[in-house]
Amino acid sequence: MDTAADRGELIEELLTELAEGKGLATICRDPKMPNRRTVARWMRESSELADRITEAREAGYLYLGEKTLRDVEECTDPIKARLLFDARRWYLGKLSQGFAEKPVAIGAFVNVDAGDAFAAVTGALDRAAASIASRGTSTRAVVIECETGPGDPAGRLADLDGAGGSGLGEDADGS
Repeated sequence: MDTAADRGELIEELLTELAEGKGLATICRDPKMPNRRTVARWMRESSELADRITEAREAGYLYLGEKTLRDVEECTDPIKARLLFDARRWYLGKLSQGFAEKPVAIGAFVNVDAGDAFAAVTGALDRAAASIASRGTSTRAVVIECETGPGDPAGRLADLDGAGGSGLGEDADGS
């Protein structure tokens, strides 16, 4: 990095990649990009840059949340969709640590019916987006009431916040 113009170009590229949902650690692994300590120093030195980076990270966070919903909706394999959702939810939870003054947690209870599941996820993502935008917090649960389908035990819901474990994904009869 030889000039202020070079630094400015790096910053713009960094902001673009953050807004695309990439994590700072991933971006900084690129040899042409500054390391994380350098970015942190720049943020301490310039509150304007710190605000721009935070805004880009928030935009990327929301983009990745929306992308997750779209990817899960388009997935035809329910097991793969669940794994994708859980992995991205974990990653989004880690990214939310960057917004320490306004923590966000995403969770949903969903019926095994795909339509209900996506509505619950949409509600959880909308609530997270509203919380980020308002710089507030939300601990309200997303609950969608629906009738049970054939073969579904009454009131049986999957807990997407659960730790998993024995019986995960099994029907009441253990299959």
